[in-house]
Amino acid sequence: MNKTLKALAQAAMCSALLAAACGRDDNNGVPPSAGDETLTFAVGDVSFKMVKVQAGTFTMGANEGDPDAAASKTRHEVTLTSDFYIGQTEVTQALYKAVTGTNPSFFDSDSTQPVERVKYTDVLAFCETLSSLTGRTFTLPTEAQWEYAARGGHKAPATPTLYAGGDDIDRVAWYSGNSGGKSQPVGQKEPNALGLHDMSGNVWEWCLDWKGDYGSAAQTDPQGPATGTDRIFRGGGWYQSALFSRVSHRDGYIPQFSNECLGFRVVMLP
Repeated sequence: MNKTLKALAQAAMCSALLAAACGRDDNNGVPPSAGDETLTFAVGDVSFKMVKVQAGTFTMGANEGDPDAAASKTRHEVTLTSDFYIGQTEVTQALYKAVTGTNPSFFDSDSTQPVERVKYTDVLAFCETLSSLTGRTFTLPTEAQWEYAARGGHKAPATPTLYAGGDDIDRVAWYSGNSGGKSQPVGQKEPNALGLHDMSGNVWEWCLDWKGDYGSAAQTDPQGPATGTDRIFRGGGWYQSALFSRVSHRDGYIPQFSNECLGFRVVMLP
């Protein structure tokens, strides 16, 4: 067998093994069920968990009395009519490399740190490949899905908190006051009511939507503006103050932008 045919054969074998490893329960080989509260998937030897978020209605925008209540953060009622699953953590460098074969991250000493320096288009390509490997539909969260999950979704506390998981920033988030000037391995801080880690702090997270101001009227399954210049990212990051890690805080930039404090987490449609 010449070198070219041998390389092709090896690539085909690797692809087959990878496909066989994807989309299974990482504990016992049983395919995940859509009714499970938490689903575990594996890509090669890298596993990741998806947490179920039940449909519901919540108040989106700045918390009552929050001085951050600018026009773009106007409080309004949002109803999400479909359940979805969201990553228990931000996508790690290990998972990104398992799916794409690359790791663009600046802080690359620990593969359990969140992947960063990913453009919006990079993230969509990752989701497309992950969907193909698993036979499930992975994508970015809409901004409404992101905030609903960050607030705790159907398990949210009666009194909204400033950050995802509580009002004490040091317990729930990596930010400029405690990060040591870099991203940190995912899942070390306390989770929110859904069991999600790092929705406040560590790295910003891309969302599907174009950036635009909220209206005050109630909305159902909002998708954001039809067009725009900047794509939304949420959650704050390791190099910024606690202000930016509040669950209501919004930011965004052009889809071609990337830096060492911008990553993502995925949602999966049931």
